[in-house]
Amino acid sequence: AALAHHLGHETFLTAGWSGGGPHALACAALLPDRVRAAATIAGVAPYDAEGLDWTAGMGEDNRIEYPLAARDPEALLEWMEPHAQAMATIEADGIVAEMRSLMSGVDAAQVTGEFGQNLAASFRSAFRHGPWGWYDDDLAFVRHWGFDPSEIRVPVSIWQGRQDLMVPIAHGEWLAAHIPGARVHLRPEHGHLSLGIGAFGEILDELLEASGEGAFTIEG
Repeated sequence: AALAHHLGHETFLTAGWSGGGPHALACAALLPDRVRAAATIAGVAPYDAEGLDWTAGMGEDNRIEYPLAARDPEALLEWMEPHAQAMATIEADGIVAEMRSLMSGVDAAQVTGEFGQNLAASFRSAFRHGPWGWYDDDLAFVRHWGFDPSEIRVPVSIWQGRQDLMVPIAHGEWLAAHIPGARVHLRPEHGHLSLGIGAFGEILDELLEASGEGAFTIEG
């Protein structure tokens, strides 16, 4: 909201990929007069979501990581250290090996070319000073969000892939069942990375349509 105000935008659209999903939904819930539409892309559900086994279907790393965040933050930090060190110097050809328990085949196939190089550069930048951003995110994920998704009245689109080992499709199904009027896209052919890459144009078009702005086409 502060950034939008700084840029002079009274209203705006918001979208969050993966751990960004809750932040997009928070804007929709808490700024209903400013957010015109929101999208969550392979986004997590609340850790305390009733009826959801939060880590079911996740790769092994996530099944270790998030329970540690919930019960023993000090042990979480110890677990993170070697992974953060590896990510601080990672190249594109090492990403799949480092994240092997979280990479479905369709996602591993995305970590090539320009996207793979950009992802590696992003990891190096994020972990240059250690695991602290990752650590803060994890602690936030296992706490109460501070709003009830069922109270969102802004148009919301939910996008989730069935081949996602980072944020399984059950998270999208839970959000779909608890956000009134949400447009739901559960894609059997997509994983965590492939969804954001392969459906990006559709996601933006639907956001614009929901906001009343109309769709556009991305070239190239």
